[in-house]
Amino acid sequence: MGKSKIWRLLAMLLAFSLVAAACGSGDEEVATDDGDTTTTETTATDDGEMTETTATEDDGEMTEDDGEMTESATVEAAPTCAGDSDGVLQIGGLLPQTGNLAFLGPPEEAGAALAVEEINAAGGVNGADVVFSPGDSSDNADVANQTVDRHLASGVDVILGAASSGVSFTVIDKITQNCKIHFSPANTSPDFTDYAEDDLYFRTAPSDILQGRVLADLIVNEGNTTVTLMALQDPYGEGLLRFTKEPLEEAGVEVVEDFVYDPTAQNFDAEVQKVIAAGAEAVVVIGFDESATILTGLFEAGVEGTIYLVDGNIGNALGAKFSEPGVLEGIKGTLPAAEITADFRDRLLAVDPALVDFSYGPETYDAVIISALAAQAAGTDNPAEMAKVMNGVTRDGEKCTSFADCKALLEAGTDIDYDGPSGPQAFGPAGEPTEASFAILQYGNDNQIDASLTTYQFAKL
Repeated sequence: MGKSKIWRLLAMLLAFSLVAAACGSGDEEVATDDGDTTTTETTATDDGEMTETTATEDDGEMTEDDGEMTESATVEAAPTCAGDSDGVLQIGGLLPQTGNLAFLGPPEEAGAALAVEEINAAGGVNGADVVFSPGDSSDNADVANQTVDRHLASGVDVILGAASSGVSFTVIDKITQNCKIHFSPANTSPDFTDYAEDDLYFRTAPSDILQGRVLADLIVNEGNTTVTLMALQDPYGEGLLRFTKEPLEEAGVEVVEDFVYDPTAQNFDAEVQKVIAAGAEAVVVIGFDESATILTGLFEAGVEGTIYLVDGNIGNALGAKFSEPGVLEGIKGTLPAAEITADFRDRLLAVDPALVDFSYGPETYDAVIISALAAQAAGTDNPAEMAKVMNGVTRDGEKCTSFADCKALLEAGTDIDYDGPSGPQAFGPAGEPTEASFAILQYGNDNQIDASLTTYQFAKL
């Protein structure tokens, strides 16, 4: 898959320099820094004019005559993974036990634990129990990398996480270059779609291209004509801001102000003043745990616009930070989620009775189940072989909604289409959902999500 334009330009310059060095010398092989071989071939056309073709093995190609680099070219070749297997599917957690997204940790870890419990109760994968090892992602790249290093050393096949797109970007190369599957239940940054070149990255959370549309629809349908957008400065925040802004403007809503902020700042006074000065009818806060401080500042400054939140901040954990009754009442937000059945909620609570939020619990459960079904379908826990069939177990086969039922179909030689508690996944070529359900959540007078007011909207790429 394609890198950024900057990397393609660097690759183009590298290729041109190799062509120049090879002029008049026939064929020449040049070893790149990563060990790949670049071959420059000089040939004669029918009219006697010399042409040169430069190609890098396993890493894009140069077209003839004009020396233009194709879209598939990159500076660094993706690793060719043979993978290995020890007969036991091992999954390592990279979920937020600490940091700004720690409120997502409990439902995600409960979802993973429940999935493993039910897989093993159904006989495991290829005759062996699945092993899950928890681990913290935090917000800190050092913590995340230490967790990944520990999992790699222990021989896991799949690393589950992170919740934060920004954190995942700090470890994705390490995970996939070690030929392990990187599977996130909560990454929503659109940048992942075209990032991984080795087809080892997957996610059960939909791209924010979809959440942006749903959020924009909500704002438009409630009659707002002006809006201010503020987002934390990271791949998640910047991506969701962009993909909310675009459909808003297409619908004729004026974006009076939009900006990003440093979530680690000591205070957000300047950002609050920007929002107040803009005077928009709607205010969108795209953030994490720091959103409580931002909202407090907005309330104290007398913000008059209707406030909208997103999956990174909306939930009962945020409401618990406000002691004044009704301060959040009426505030709405979007969350990638299908309607959670009472049965699935009870199963999660049986794992962790202290749960107050269920955000991304279903997506984490499904990520583990899909990984296990891929291993079952491939007949091995070899990550490279699992990756080849991962997308296929989510689409175009016979519908099944539990590991046990799907496993029985696979053992009977039947293709499957797994649909879990997070809804239909239907992975596309990029290893991510092509359609998803979104919950529109709303706070009640007790500053908690009022389930009776929750509605759902379906979106497709």
